[in-house]
Amino acid sequence: MADESKEQAANASAKGGRGAIVPLLLVVVLVPALSYAMTQFLIIPRIEAAVASSGHKTEPVEHQELPNTHKASASHAVEFKDIVSNLAGSMKSRYIKVSFTAYSADPGIEERMEHEKAKLLDATLGILSSLTVAELEEAGIRNRVRTELLLSFEAVLHARLFEELYFSEFVIQ
Repeated sequence: MADESKEQAANASAKGGRGAIVPLLLVVVLVPALSYAMTQFLIIPRIEAAVASSGHKTEPVEHQELPNTHKASASHAVEFKDIVSNLAGSMKSRYIKVSFTAYSADPGIEERMEHEKAKLLDATLGILSSLTVAELEEAGIRNRVRTELLLSFEAVLHARLFEELYFSEFVIQ
C-alpha cells in the first residue's frame, strides 16, 4: 500500500512537471512576439501619424557656422599659473591644482592686475579651498568653478572685467 502511494505521488509530480513546462514555454515565446507585434503595428504607426499631423519635418537640417560674437573683443589675457589649495573636509591630505587664463576686453587690464592680482588669487584660493572631494566628482564641476571664479573676480574688482576663463590645468590629488 505504501509502495503504491509513492508511485502515484511520483507519477503525479512527473505529470505536473511536464504540464508546467508548456505554459512556461508559451509565455517565453509569446510575450516577446506580442511585444514586437504591438510595437511594429500599433505604437510606431500612431507615433508616425502624430508627427505627420503636427507638421514637423524630419528632414536633416544643415549646420551653419556660429557667428563670432565677442571673442575678438576679449583679447587681453591674464594668466594664473599653478594655484594649489587644500580641499575642504580632506584633513589636509587632498589638494587641487589649477592653472587658467582669464580674458578681458579692457586694454589696461595688465596694469590693473599689477595692483589687484593678490586679491584675485585670494578669491581663487577661497573658492578652491571650499570645494570637497565629493563636489569635484560631480559632472560639470569645471563650469561651476569657472562661473564662481568670474563672479568672485567681479565682486573683488567691482566691475565685470573678465568675459571668459579657460582652464589649462585642473588636477585633483
